[in-house]
Amino acid sequence: MEELFRIENFNLISDEENYYFFRALNMADNQDLEKGIIVDENGKIVKIRTDRERCEEGGKEQTPKYDKNEPISLEQVYDHVKVHYRKDTNCISLSSNSNVAISYGRNFYKDRYVMIKVPKKEFGKNVINAGQYMLEEIEKKVNAYMETVNRNKKITEAFHKIENSQTTEEVRNIIKKRYTSKEKLNPNKAKPRKGIQYQSPVARVSDYQTLNEEQLLEKNKLIAKLSILEKIGNMPPMIPHTINNNRLIQTVGRAFASLELIHYGNIEKEEIIDVPKELVNAFALLQRIEDQDVTALKRDVINFMNQSRHNNN
Repeated sequence: MEELFRIENFNLISDEENYYFFRALNMADNQDLEKGIIVDENGKIVKIRTDRERCEEGGKEQTPKYDKNEPISLEQVYDHVKVHYRKDTNCISLSSNSNVAISYGRNFYKDRYVMIKVPKKEFGKNVINAGQYMLEEIEKKVNAYMETVNRNKKITEAFHKIENSQTTEEVRNIIKKRYTSKEKLNPNKAKPRKGIQYQSPVARVSDYQTLNEEQLLEKNKLIAKLSILEKIGNMPPMIPHTINNNRLIQTVGRAFASLELIHYGNIEKEEIIDVPKELVNAFALLQRIEDQDVTALKRDVINFMNQSRHNNN
């Protein structure tokens, strides 16, 4: 999992020592900017704050769910990434693809951006690949729960078939077979519960455009195992107060679709590069190019950016 989904396998902006990620300043960031909370005397952005810190300013009626010093967790990343995200986490969203940042910045915010410089040797500490992190945490929980049901022949047989699958279609057929009931449905007794979104487990074995075939297969094998444990092993949902793991799986897809990274905690001055939108547009053009090696061009733009910063300072 770590090897397949490592950050270098995605379309990156980087140089010999650093990765460079993008953030479109959202409305809360822009409000901090306009109030002078996150800029120095020269108007330079020197900080990006977490939603949790802003939430604390609301008084006791807005007590954050998460503490400042609370370690990162699957639940907290889920709360931040999902569609109706909580505004009291220690997470700040970044993207490895400037086109994603531009899409948010132009359509929802004020077309203002920063780049976040992360030393390669520091990656994985305060900055993580959201999709990869969530898959790894799901894998840990699947493996731990498997230990409690490892004598269940149906589950071990299904897991063996999943592991030996060579394609996503094979994985999908295993899930389909395991979830097909031999008993006919009694329409007089089977009534969907109101307020619950029903989804075929086969739909979980899906394609993400940002993943290659090998990554997709590994992801789908894991989701298939989770589905088997839920169906046969009665595994409870991984996120508290949820009915099943459907929303969690959708959230993993959302993270990969946005090539999202999580910066855990406030982003400080030494990490921030305040860049004009024209430069972000240049990176966006380079990241759209396929079937050609544009590494040298990316480095040239990075060098230009760093030289401009040096001259301005």
